[in-house]
Amino acid sequence: MKDQKVLVVDDDPAIRRLIWKSLQSTGLLIYQSESVEATVDIISRVKFDLFLLDISLEYENDGYHLAQLIREQFPSVPILILSGKTSETDIITGLEMGADMYLTKPFKPAIIRAQVLSSLRRSKVIHQANQQVKQNEILLGRFRLNLNQYQFFKDDQLVALSSKETQLLQFFMENPNQVFTKDQIYAHVWNDGDTDANTIMVFINHLRNKIEDTPKDVKYLKNVWGIGYAFYPEGS
Repeated sequence: MKDQKVLVVDDDPAIRRLIWKSLQSTGLLIYQSESVEATVDIISRVKFDLFLLDISLEYENDGYHLAQLIREQFPSVPILILSGKTSETDIITGLEMGADMYLTKPFKPAIIRAQVLSSLRRSKVIHQANQQVKQNEILLGRFRLNLNQYQFFKDDQLVALSSKETQLLQFFMENPNQVFTKDQIYAHVWNDGDTDANTIMVFINHLRNKIEDTPKDVKYLKNVWGIGYAFYPEGS
């Protein structure tokens, strides 16, 4: 948890100090703000790992607007609302505006501390999982290849490929905008001796039929005359 940043937004300095005291032993860096205007300024300059917001700031429902604004800018950062408003409508509104949790005043500092630490741990696990997914995908232009499940997507639509088509496309996606001879392609994808130019041409045509918008008007998997083939993910 050390060096993770938490922004506490409340117009009552006594509440802000109480929250700061409850979190100071955690190693978290605690920032404070008392208004929407000050919060908008600070989040433009500092990247936070968690927000703890009151609903009633300068105006009655400023916190709802602020929660929505933060959620739009930071989709995966935890937002905890801490409010004196306890009606079902208030709680539902807070959650609909983007809060992950709605806590009510008066509160016990130890519980706030536990909720903040729990939310940060959960957020870290989700972030690491998302990073792992990204590391196991190749994303180029309109195309995405999931290397865990060996699934290929164009415009987020699953495109059915055979095993060898997937291997061939993976080779091109790992080396975009580069021209390869038939010998190089065969050596990397088939890896079994003499080049079979006819086999390569057949699979290239199969792939074009599946990834090109119009197979007769090739934009992505192009033949470079006299050399070989190249994959241009942005089209050409």
